[in-house]
Amino acid sequence: MTAPSRIGLLGGTFDPPHHGHLAAAVAARDALDLDRVVLVVANDPWQKTGGGEPVSPVEVRLAMVRAAVTDRPDDEPWLQVDDLEVRRGGPSYTADTVADYAQCHPDAELFVLVGSDVAPGLDGWVRPDEVRGRATIVVMERPGHEGGRPPSGWDHRLLDGTFPDLAGRDLRAAVATGGDLGGSVPEGVAALILEHGLYGIGR
Repeated sequence: MTAPSRIGLLGGTFDPPHHGHLAAAVAARDALDLDRVVLVVANDPWQKTGGGEPVSPVEVRLAMVRAAVTDRPDDEPWLQVDDLEVRRGGPSYTADTVADYAQCHPDAELFVLVGSDVAPGLDGWVRPDEVRGRATIVVMERPGHEGGRPPSGWDHRLLDGTFPDLAGRDLRAAVATGGDLGGSVPEGVAALILEHGLYGIGR
């Protein structure tokens, strides 16, 4: 297999993974001519857990992401799931993940996909200079956060496209209040939410 030369990294808590994540992966692949888009599941999303936000068990979040990819209508191998942050353990830092990819794929061009809600806070990441030096940031416009861009000094691209107005927090709240996910997540993800009783379902 030919080594990928352009790799997009889409990391996150994925609690739960939804169609917005998948739409962003497709848009990034098409716009940036990526050979691979990798969904990287955070082991301990420190920016959330540090603030006391509850997070589902990592094994369940990883299973949901794998189910989301399996449910896709095309079986092309360009979209993949990586559990390296889970295997690494501890807090998950993008700097570590980008460094691992740079070492394993020294000739590849790396792109880190972030939402416009996250982009303005990149200087607050752990070891941001390492991320900036090894990867290009790709900003995806999120409804309600239009215009959010990285701080000065960050090389970035803007990903054109309209993405579903979906957020994990809203989906969790909908389930907790007895609402319907309404097709916002792949069927396999919905089945795992029910199986594991996530977000207060069934109360």
